[in-house]
Amino acid sequence: MFELYYRVVHSEYDDFVGQNGFFQIKCNECKYGEIYPKELETVMDKVSLYDWFERLARVIKYLSLKDYVALSDVESYNRIEFRKTNEEVMVSIVKAEKEEGSHDIEFNLKEPIAGEWEKQVIRYSQLKTEIIEKLGEYVEFITISNTEHPEIEKIDELLKGFQKCDF
Repeated sequence: MFELYYRVVHSEYDDFVGQNGFFQIKCNECKYGEIYPKELETVMDKVSLYDWFERLARVIKYLSLKDYVALSDVESYNRIEFRKTNEEVMVSIVKAEKEEGSHDIEFNLKEPIAGEWEKQVIRYSQLKTEIIEKLGEYVEFITISNTEHPEIEKIDELLKGFQKCDF
């Protein structure tokens, strides 16, 4: 089972409505991230929902071409590893130094250390479906909530690309 949960938390400092909020990944019974109750919205750190969705979209795109993708959590030294074998994907949280010149998505990590949880097996089709569905939901929300913004147009084009392809 792979599920994404998020909640938009608006701030006057956001570039657009829906940019930030709380984000959580649930992989089988393991969770990464936190969805805080409304009463804690003002005191808890928010994450860029836009960045999470854009990066997860690239993860599924790369997994259609490669067997290994590591997604960086901007807020920590954690990486989320995705190892694809046929139609199964093994997901793990690992810690790895972010070396100078590293990117938000890597295809090879040097000496990762086991993190909060590891080796959660899911189907690639489930991962892809959940990411595309939640990305679509998110794009619809930010498109309705904002007039025009270049980042919104960029992520909308990414979603349309997924809807045209079957990978």
